[in-house]
Amino acid sequence: MVDSTNKSIMKSINNNTNKSAVVRKNELLKNEIEDFVKKSERPLSTSDITILTKKAWHTIDRTCLMLQIEGKIEGFKVGKMNLWRVK
Repeated sequence: MVDSTNKSIMKSINNNTNKSAVVRKNELLKNEIEDFVKKSERPLSTSDITILTKKAWHTIDRTCLMLQIEGKIEGFKVGKMNLWRVK
């Protein structure tokens, strides 16, 4: 009985640790993207940011959308391209 309780406690600890690490990485990525957009003289496309951060396009696009919801950057479309600038 004690072994199963210990296992469930350890799983809980591991899950909480993993979630916090993911949150920290996500916040770091948000800060990195925000810095690139602030320093740029022109709007950056999702592809531009992908090259700068060396992350997947989908990851960058979703993170930029989250930043837009938070009111930190502004996004707009030109054709099929997403562009991002400081709000």
